[in-house]
Amino acid sequence: MSKVKTLAHDAMHIRGKQLPARSGGSREDGQKRRREAPGQGRAKVSDTPPTVNTGERNQSDANQLTALLAAQKKYKDSLVKPNQDLIDQFQAPINTPIQLCMRDGKVVMQMVRIPAYSECCTIDTLRFTVHENTIFNKTVRTLLTYDEIAREFSKCVEEIFGFGLVNKYDKGRDFFLHSWELGDNYGHFAIGGEKQRDMALISLNGQGCLAAKPGWELRLYNFLTSSDCVSPRITRVDLAHDDFDGTLFSVHDFDRVWEIGGFDRFGNRPEPNNFGPWKSNDPNGKGLTFYAGTKHGSQLFRGYQKGKQLGSPNSPWTRAEVQFSNHDKVIPLHILIDPSSYFVAAYPILQHYSPNKTGKRTETVKKTAEAGMEHFTKYTKLSYGKFIRIARQFYGDKEFLDLVESDQEDWPARLRMPNYKFSQTPIHKQREPEVFDPLALTASDYGYPDDDSSLHSQLSTQ
Repeated sequence: MSKVKTLAHDAMHIRGKQLPARSGGSREDGQKRRREAPGQGRAKVSDTPPTVNTGERNQSDANQLTALLAAQKKYKDSLVKPNQDLIDQFQAPINTPIQLCMRDGKVVMQMVRIPAYSECCTIDTLRFTVHENTIFNKTVRTLLTYDEIAREFSKCVEEIFGFGLVNKYDKGRDFFLHSWELGDNYGHFAIGGEKQRDMALISLNGQGCLAAKPGWELRLYNFLTSSDCVSPRITRVDLAHDDFDGTLFSVHDFDRVWEIGGFDRFGNRPEPNNFGPWKSNDPNGKGLTFYAGTKHGSQLFRGYQKGKQLGSPNSPWTRAEVQFSNHDKVIPLHILIDPSSYFVAAYPILQHYSPNKTGKRTETVKKTAEAGMEHFTKYTKLSYGKFIRIARQFYGDKEFLDLVESDQEDWPARLRMPNYKFSQTPIHKQREPEVFDPLALTASDYGYPDDDSSLHSQLSTQ
């Protein structure tokens, strides 16, 4: 046992000390609690004789432990100084009534919103489902296979986002039977399966939301609210605010504000989790993350150092992100065109983001590319810095660069700019594969000679 644990053990087990009881019948040390007679006071520690013959512990040990813990606390506070202004200016949440509604025979909560002073967030991830009849209402063709249905869905997806379905995966995803890639790995489309009740899933990741053609939120809203769309439902949406300068809140601020109720919802305080080297204050710049809530719930907060996550160890870029799921919550379609009102209503602390506009998508793409360049530059220098210094003197700058640059013009995945213009040709614009159907009827089946019959060839030559 270390010295600190020994001092802590001795301070908590001073003989004769009456510790607070957890229940009415037992004490903290497991012994039965005594009831004093009326007018009789509790015995002091000094009045209680020792129960063993080793003598009492020296009180200086307890004082030494107190001084040691105080020194540790002072050192910890010196690493991360509390933001007292944040605590003083913290405001209580606006009281909003809890709205309940019925869904599939179950009572679920309707999301509430608070008017925001500016667009302080953007949609970072989106998943929604529609019924297959939606595509049947928009086409006059007869669709028999899942591939034909996917081609028709690809037309609608391209009209909304600027990119469509490009490649079919070897297997399904998210418990669906078939799945296709969207754009340049911007998400996926899935359909089929006995338990999916003829629903189709469209899932966009963060890159897909950045790459989509501007104005896709309104176009998608109009599509889902049209009379042709059957059973539209948003199953997940992530709303994010990017603070490129890191001047508003840091991950340490999120951690401290949780203790004073900054993430309380309807009287409940979500479970906090810290990921990353918090105790050492992240000396290598890998990035810290603060979570409030769990992934299995209907609402989860993530505050993390986005710049460091992308490979820039000195970047102040901080992202505040809220993930909404439809486990026991109804996500309204209105969130597509007014995400900030739902973002600031998620937690009390997020109301501070209302007058602060988030970064534009173009700025986010630029910052992402800069972080990627810094990442590649750092590790290229660590791995080949010595060789490059000698090779420049040996070959010359231009000759050396001509030797080591790649012959392919593809961009690295970390530096690839998300843009709908760079995505592959969607499947509805590709040539349909020819499928041999042995049951198909030809002209000869009706008694007329076809092009391949010998009789037709004889008659055509006469």
